[in-house]
Amino acid sequence: MPEETVIRRTYKKRYRMNIVGQYGYTTTVVIPPEVIRLKAEEVSLTPEEFVKRYQAVAEYDNFEGVNYTFEEIKD
Repeated sequence: MPEETVIRRTYKKRYRMNIVGQYGYTTTVVIPPEVIRLKAEEVSLTPEEFVKRYQAVAEYDNFEGVNYTFEEIKD
């Protein structure tokens, strides 16, 4: 059974998407800097170190919303 995510307090920011690649099948999405800063603090890293060591993972099962999590990059 999928894990349920409950969001109690949210911030809303709007960002434009950019098409990447020859056929336009991929887009880039901006993750707000304060999110990266807070996640980096959770694992005792600077934001720069966090971005180098972690990757964003999009989780979704419909097209009403996407939940982004972060996973450490495995070498």
